[in-house]
Amino acid sequence: MTELETAERLFAAIAAKDVSAVGDLYAEDIEVWHNFSNRCQDKAANLQTLAGLCGSVDHLTYDVAERLQLDDGRILQRHVLRATPAGGAEIAIPACILLRIEGGRIKRIDEYLDTGQANRLRKATGRPAL
Repeated sequence: MTELETAERLFAAIAAKDVSAVGDLYAEDIEVWHNFSNRCQDKAANLQTLAGLCGSVDHLTYDVAERLQLDDGRILQRHVLRATPAGGAEIAIPACILLRIEGGRIKRIDEYLDTGQANRLRKATGRPAL
């Protein structure tokens, strides 16, 4: 599987709310960094975060503006995450993600997202603000 295929599978799994499939794509020692916390999550913590997101919305989709293969197994993706909370209106969250893939597994994720829009979704789903 190429790095681009790995990235495609990652975002398809998240959109399908298949956290187990996401875990299968992650290296055991993955680091997931977020701009809003300036901290890294390990595999278990990030999968818990994704499970919380998936469990709090009816629908998730990604509108991918661009996905670029860079050097050294890196993929850069710019997208809008569209999430629909139960009984609510869709919320669009612009984001940019840098993936580092080694040996077919995602080793690191650096995620930059619009925290204002993310907090709208968190409020709509009863979760605390970032």
